[in-house]
Amino acid sequence: MNTLWKILTEQGKKRKLSGLDAKAVKCIAVAMSLYQLAQATFLTIQPQMHYAIHLTFIMVLCSLIYTRTFRASDRASTRIPIEDWIYAAILAAAGVFYCSQMETYLSRMPMVDELSSIEIVIGLLTVAAVIGLTKRCMGFVLPFIGCVFIAYALWGHNIPGILYHRKLLAIDILDQLVYTTNGIYSSPIAAAATYVFMFVMFGSFFAASGAGDFFYKFSMAVAGRYAGGAGKVAIITSGLFGMINGSPTANVVTTGSFTIPMMKKAGYDGTFSGAVTAVAATGGGIMPPIMGTAAFLMVEMAGISYKNIAIAAFVPGVLYYLALLLIVHFRAKKFGLIGLDSSELPSVRATLKEGWVFLVPLVVLVAMLMRGYTANLSAVVGILAVIGASWARKETRMHLPAIIKALEDSARSAVIVSLSCAVAGCVIAGLMTTGLSGKLASLILSLGGNSTLSALVLTAAICTLLGMGMPVAAAYCLTAALCIPSLYELGLRPLEAHMFVVYFATLSAITPPVAVASYAAAGISDANAATVGWQACRIGLVSFIVPFIFVFEPMLMVTPDNFALRSVWIMATATLGVVILCAGLEGFLKRSIPMALRAALVLGGLLLIYPEAVTDYIGLAVAAVLVVQQFSGLKLGGK
Repeated sequence: MNTLWKILTEQGKKRKLSGLDAKAVKCIAVAMSLYQLAQATFLTIQPQMHYAIHLTFIMVLCSLIYTRTFRASDRASTRIPIEDWIYAAILAAAGVFYCSQMETYLSRMPMVDELSSIEIVIGLLTVAAVIGLTKRCMGFVLPFIGCVFIAYALWGHNIPGILYHRKLLAIDILDQLVYTTNGIYSSPIAAAATYVFMFVMFGSFFAASGAGDFFYKFSMAVAGRYAGGAGKVAIITSGLFGMINGSPTANVVTTGSFTIPMMKKAGYDGTFSGAVTAVAATGGGIMPPIMGTAAFLMVEMAGISYKNIAIAAFVPGVLYYLALLLIVHFRAKKFGLIGLDSSELPSVRATLKEGWVFLVPLVVLVAMLMRGYTANLSAVVGILAVIGASWARKETRMHLPAIIKALEDSARSAVIVSLSCAVAGCVIAGLMTTGLSGKLASLILSLGGNSTLSALVLTAAICTLLGMGMPVAAAYCLTAALCIPSLYELGLRPLEAHMFVVYFATLSAITPPVAVASYAAAGISDANAATVGWQACRIGLVSFIVPFIFVFEPMLMVTPDNFALRSVWIMATATLGVVILCAGLEGFLKRSIPMALRAALVLGGLLLIYPEAVTDYIGLAVAAVLVVQQFSGLKLGGK
């Protein structure tokens, strides 16, 4: 019984394969990536069939790459057991059968035309595999949520009160889950199988091209010589990487392994070093122009063009990183931490001369997205540009082995995102078939007393709760399905509502009690994980406040539609607000700031960020007090 419980609840671990097993997995992964490239360019295929092919590849790869439990035997961790080969073969056969019957599924009437016995078996297998394999690669939390919503669809008619729904047949629920686009093959997997996969592939090629080394050298050249240079290098490096790979935890592990020791050597303590790296790595998901994976899911779920999303996110994203840089700068000035030795730093000119070609793929990608080309085509051209850029230097040239490795890494990296989106589809099916989405909207509104602020706080809390240990994509999809309808009821537009959820889905990576990015940073910095998490929240305070502000005053998200002379004033006061808020948090600007003034500075900074005339005047008054205190030597209470 204990063994069965472990299989049902315990997360697996990645196998370290070699020999024929490794070659077989590589062949499957490369085949998947080549198929995705074909689908993005010249292969015309019915969308639901494409989603099914994509998910079949993902499930087969997951069953071969991950063990069933974390405590698997050494043999199961280095070799693929025969039962997993059989499981993968069954999943592949089920996928082939499903695709072969696609014309029938597209012409039939769901919940009216009966499913055959084999279709029932295939449907049950698909649902069980999605739940079970997600448990393997992510743990039990997300699959449990998916099971809760499926169970609600099955037995919710027994619940009295607002959660009651009419009785649904199990066969009809299965029909919705697998044989329509209202369940597993709904908008989350649609995004994962198209935009998200292609940008994961772009990130894999970009990393394999040697661009990462250029990013690091460029960050060193630009910021290393200034006060707190090591911290600023960590921020710029993690931010650049974060935009590409879309995973805060992976970003922390990749960049933190060399930036955190560098910060500690420069004089920052381990807790602060870990927190800065976690916040910087997380911010890549909300910083244009690329914004990780959540932005592409938002394109699908909100129906907003990527161009509009990226433009709207620019000012809030700049405020996020400006605050982080200022926190590091003021901390360095406060403790007398100097920049890195100039003799150890590359020059900006030499760095750009050596690696400027790696900026070309980013420019090409962003230019195509902004000019309205499809995300898939933009990503494909960006990948070709990466390969071309790598040939500018002999050391970085991507020959066939490197290209094959990047194709393999792309498919492997997509496993977690795609499976989490498939489980999110199970949640959507539970909402759609039972009418629960409307009831949840009413419940959120009633709990919040029809107050927009209360509904936003509840949404942020739900998003943080759902984001515990989950990828950003999963947290966003689930919260969007559960909470966005209530925000629409309160009059929010899709852009503000979805951007709010994207922010808190992203920030869940640094928000205790389960702050996965902060915990990863703590492991590298040898600091207490909980302390790093709370320090990250303090450092990232601006990022928690800004979403509330742009909901109540959308002018903070400056777009071509709302740009006016007042927009310049909004950006200027918001920037000043971030400066005095960070000075208040660190207790230093030009000299030490008394405690009596620090709380006023934090409040004044928040008031300046909020784009209203009255709040601006109050904030400016507080800023004036700060200037007087700093430059006249006026003492206002104790330190």
